[in-house]
Amino acid sequence: MAMQGEADPIIKYFGLKEIAFHNPVRVFANEDQSLILSLNGTDAKHKVDNIGTQAATLNAHIVIQNYKPDLIINCGTAGGFISKGGKIGDVYIATEKICFHDRRIDLPGGFKAYAKGNFPCINSDELAAKTQLKQGIISSSDALDFTETDTKIMQENNASVKEMEAAAIAWVCEINQVPFTAIKAITDIVDGPHATGEEFLKNFEMASFALKEKMLEILNFLLVK
Repeated sequence: MAMQGEADPIIKYFGLKEIAFHNPVRVFANEDQSLILSLNGTDAKHKVDNIGTQAATLNAHIVIQNYKPDLIINCGTAGGFISKGGKIGDVYIATEKICFHDRRIDLPGGFKAYAKGNFPCINSDELAAKTQLKQGIISSSDALDFTETDTKIMQENNASVKEMEAAAIAWVCEINQVPFTAIKAITDIVDGPHATGEEFLKNFEMASFALKEKMLEILNFLLVK
């Protein structure tokens, strides 16, 4: 997870304790370490959550190398699309692929395809049905806002969710052959009338609560299974 505010409800519900600090990543776990929650941590210079693909890549690498997970779930908040049926408070699970929309590498060979990502995720049909999650293609970038070109790429990718970490984590999982999925609660509407930052701040607490509720269902189902 990227943001402390997103993680706190899950940490509290499961009674997770901090077990390690891999600068800047903070790691929490339940008693038998069947559930590991890793946070990107805080930027020491600017005193803010380490959001975005750079921190997410480091976090994923640290977790895989140190804790050998059976499954990595990237959960957090995100933007949705009216055109895809999205609403504030909806919670999505990844389906089909995880991609980038702000990487543009116009060079010969495989660079264009490399830039798009199109990383695999687990089949989410069963989890979506069990927990009544929406399914959608997730697209990542390192910007909260977006350009016209970003919009075009998201449309080409048939994206339903816009966020800032999933594709980076999915890449690390792919090269290490670790199963991956992402769960995202909608704070703002990408193709709506309101400014992204304002809408995100207004709806962050509500979306984080919705995320927690669905994550509890998912984790309880997976841990029992």
